Amino acid sequence: MGVPRISAAPQTIEEFYDFTDRQPDEEKWELIEGEFVLQASPGFQHQLIVMNLSVALKNRQREHDASWEVLPGLGVRISTTSRPEPDVLILPKLPPPLDPTLRDRDDVLVVFEVLSPSTAERDLRWKREAYTSLASLTHYVVIAQNAWDVVVFARDTDFAELRLSGRDDALAFPALGVTLPLSEIYRDTGL
Repeated sequence: MGVPRISAAPQTIEEFYDFTDRQPDEEKWELIEGEFVLQASPGFQHQLIVMNLSVALKNRQREHDASWEVLPGLGVRISTTSRPEPDVLILPKLPPPLDPTLRDRDDVLVVFEVLSPSTAERDLRWKREAYTSLASLTHYVVIAQNAWDVVVFARDTDFAELRLSGRDDALAFPALGVTLPLSEIYRDTGL
C-alpha cells in the first residue's frame, strides 16, 4: 500500500465539511488557519450562560420584530481556511425560504464567546483579530463563566477594550436597539 500522500497545504472549508460530516454530531469542530480543532465539551456554567444570552436576545428580537436574528452554533466564514464557531451570534435575518444546507455566514453583526479555560487564549487573541476583520461586525463580546466579567470590543471605538463587571452594567447595541443587563446573562449561575 505504501505511505499515503498528505497535502501540506492548509485545509479548506470544503475539506472541513467533508471531514466533520463523518464525525459524531456531539463533537464541535472549528477550522482555524487551515487546521481542524476539536473543542472541549462545554460545562454546565458555560451552557447556562449561553442559554441565558440566547433567550434574552431572542426575546428582544421578537419584541422589536427585528431585522436581525440570534443563533447559537453557526460557523463564521473568515476566509477559505478559517471557520470558527462562536457560542452565540447575531446576524441579519435572511428572507424565506431558508437554505437547509447553510452552515456558516460571513455577514455577522455581533459575536459572543463564553470563555473556557481551554479556549481563553484563542478567544482573546486569534478570534478577536479574526472576527474584527469582518466588515459587517459591530461588536465582539467575551464573557467569563466564573465571574461577572464581560469584555466588549466595538467597531465605533475602533475595537478598544471595554470591561463590564458591575451588577448594574449592561451591554448596549444601539444599531440593533438592544440593551442587555449583565444580570440577565449571569441569571441563575450562582455568581
